[in-house]
Amino acid sequence: SSSGAGMPKPEAHRAGKQRGGRGAWRRRHRGMAAKEVGAEGGSVVPNASWWSDEQVMLPGGLMCPKPPPYAAAKPQLPTGLASAETPRLTAELAKKHASKDNLLIATYVNFNRLDFALTLVMHLLAMGNPHYLVGAMDDQVGHALASRGVNTFFMSTGLTTRDTGWGTPAFRQLGLHKANLVLELARTGVDCLTVDADALLLRDPFPYLRALPDADVLTSSDYLVATNGYADEGLEGRSAFGAAFNIGYIFVRATAVEFVKRWSKACHRDPNAWDQNLFKSILHSGGRRGRSSAPTAGNPRLQPMFTTSEGRQLMVGVLPVSLFASGHTHFVSRMAHLMHTTPYMVHTTFQYGGAQGKRHRLREGMMWEDGPEYYAKPQFLAYELDLPYSLVYPNGGKPGSDGTVPFGQRTTVEQHFALVHHQLRQLRNALALAQATGRVLILPRLVCGLD
Repeated sequence: SSSGAGMPKPEAHRAGKQRGGRGAWRRRHRGMAAKEVGAEGGSVVPNASWWSDEQVMLPGGLMCPKPPPYAAAKPQLPTGLASAETPRLTAELAKKHASKDNLLIATYVNFNRLDFALTLVMHLLAMGNPHYLVGAMDDQVGHALASRGVNTFFMSTGLTTRDTGWGTPAFRQLGLHKANLVLELARTGVDCLTVDADALLLRDPFPYLRALPDADVLTSSDYLVATNGYADEGLEGRSAFGAAFNIGYIFVRATAVEFVKRWSKACHRDPNAWDQNLFKSILHSGGRRGRSSAPTAGNPRLQPMFTTSEGRQLMVGVLPVSLFASGHTHFVSRMAHLMHTTPYMVHTTFQYGGAQGKRHRLREGMMWEDGPEYYAKPQFLAYELDLPYSLVYPNGGKPGSDGTVPFGQRTTVEQHFALVHHQLRQLRNALALAQATGRVLILPRLVCGLD
C-alpha cells in the first residue's frame, strides 16, 4: 500500500483501505473474488469494513475489505466546456430539470466548495438521477460548474468565496440566502429536496419520497437515537419532533409555499437568529388551530404542524436518522453499518475541522471523488496498525462481524486511552519515517474505545 516504497507488507490483505489501494480498487473493481472474513488467528484485530464482513481480492492477490456500492467508479464529468452566462432560477428552468412527477434536487455552493458540488453530482449521475440544479453563489463557481457540464443557476449572494465557518456572520447570512432559495424553488411549483453540498446523496431518494405522498415537509434531524430501532426504515416517531431539526436536508412540496414564505420573512426580520431554529419554530406555529389535530391516517408518523391561511395543516415528517444520517449517526454510531445497508444521505455534521475536516471524513468513508492526480502525484508511505485484541477488547466478549461487543464489555476511559496511545506511538514513528524519506504519510483508520 505504499507507492514505490519497496517496503514489505506484514498484512497485505488490508492494503485496499489505504489511499493507493482504494484507487486501485476503483479502477479494477470488476471481476474480483470475494470470501468471508473468518476469525483472525493470532492476537491482531483485522481492519473493519464499513460495509460488510467480506473481503475482496484485487489483481495481484491483495485482499481488502469489500467496499460499499457508492465507492464504485462513477461517470466522469466533462472538462473545458464553453462557459455561457449562468441563468437565473425560473419556473421554466426548474421544471426542465425536474422529474416527470415534479421532483427536483437542489444544492448551492461558493467557489471554496466547488469540489463538494462535483462529488454530489457524480453520485447523482452514478445512481441514474439527473434531476438536479446547483446554485452558484459567485461568478467564479458559476463558470467552473458550467465548464464541467453541471446543471446550474446563479444566486446573487455577495458572500465570500472562502469557507463560511459555522456560527460566523457569513454563516448567518448564508442562512438568509438558503431560506430565499427554498422559497424561490417552492414558487416554481416543483417539489424540491434542498440539500447542503456537504450532505452527500448515496442512494436515490426519489423512491423514498414518492412513498410519502401526504408529506408536505420532510426534514433530517440531529437526534442521536433511532426511535424505531434499526429494523425499521420508516420515518422517526413522535419523540423525534422534540429534537433539533437539521435543514441541511429538507424536502418541501410546493403546497408548503406559505410556510416557506413566513420562514423566510422571519429569517430576514431577525438576521442574527439561526435559520434552522426559525424553521422549526415556524413549523410549530398554529399546530392546534387547523382542521386536524391527529396524525394522518395515511402515515401515522406524519404530524400536523403549520396551519395555512386556508386552515389546512401541513403534514411534517422527520426522516430516519439512520438512513438520512448526521456525521454522528453514520461515522460514530455507525447506524447504517449496523443495519448492513446504505444510507440515502450522509451529512458531515458533528465534526469541527471546517471544510477540510468534511473532505477528510468523506474521503475516509469512501464517498469522496478525487481525481487520479490525488493518488499519483507524490511518493506515499503507508503502514498497518498493530491492534492487539487485549487493547481493543480488554473486557472479553466475542465481537460480532461488525466489530461490536455487548454493552457490558464496553471500554473504560483508561482502557480507551491505553488503546489510543498505543496507536499514537506508531503514528509518531511513521510520521518521523515519512519526514526522513520525503514521503506523504497515509493515515490508517484509528480505532477508539469511546467517542
